[in-house]
Amino acid sequence: MSTTGTMRRPFGVTLVMIVIAIAAILNLVLGTLLVFSVFGDNPTFTDPFGETREIGGGWLVFNGIITFILGLLYLWLIKMTAIGSATAQVIIQMLSVINIVFAIFNLPYGWYTILLSTIILLLVSSARATMWFRQTN
Repeated sequence: MSTTGTMRRPFGVTLVMIVIAIAAILNLVLGTLLVFSVFGDNPTFTDPFGETREIGGGWLVFNGIITFILGLLYLWLIKMTAIGSATAQVIIQMLSVINIVFAIFNLPYGWYTILLSTIILLLVSSARATMWFRQTN
């Protein structure tokens, strides 16, 4: 006879959940700030030719809404990770690989993103984490 019980969540999975929670909070706050930033002066940036350009209000609202929705998706991902969903593991791995690829295009500033995404990828892909994510169907 085999005994079936729930296993304890690995520390690496808990650590990844904490990182996702931080990302969720930051996305929710940034999305809210972007949506409400149209009521003040629009931000400006300097392009590669040295000219100052203003960011349009429609762009700010659109990106704010997308960023806020991403924060809500991160909250859903935390819930799915907590219960050990295999879907959550695949999504986390996919997002980590996408972050690594896009960070390569942002070198030399992308090293921190590459490092953090690689650590997350290794934590979620470990043998114990894989057992955690395979316990529910």
